[in-house]
Amino acid sequence: MRVGKCDAIGYCEYAGRLFGAARIFLPTRNCEEIAQMNSLPACPACQSAYTYEDGHLLVCPECGHEWSSEDAAQNAGPQYKDANGNVLSDGDSVSVIKDLKVKGSSAVVKVGTKVKNIRLVDADHNIDCKIDGIGAMKLKSEFVKKI
Repeated sequence: MRVGKCDAIGYCEYAGRLFGAARIFLPTRNCEEIAQMNSLPACPACQSAYTYEDGHLLVCPECGHEWSSEDAAQNAGPQYKDANGNVLSDGDSVSVIKDLKVKGSSAVVKVGTKVKNIRLVDADHNIDCKIDGIGAMKLKSEFVKKI
């Protein structure tokens, strides 16, 4: 991120662009502090970029959602998406979008097969599930779509 120029008396062009002015007077802040203020994460509830810190909490002024920075770090784990880009979560129902051969068997999981109550795991195949007639399976999220 390019930081603007502050002159000797505290006028800053970078902060002025942020707040809709040509230049703005910042008696106690410099450009580096302003750039750091904008590095806060977006609101997880409404994706608003106008979040601010209030003590140890992060607050969204648009929807009123409050969360801690530790929560944001914990929830930043891997998110798995289906073939259409929808975010998958534990317990979702999905449908297979492609015929899938079962290794070590002559069975095939057909297109349109519905799989209920999936479990997401952090491995090369990121979905654990049971398929009726076949049994326990591991699937990749790129071969399913959320129902």
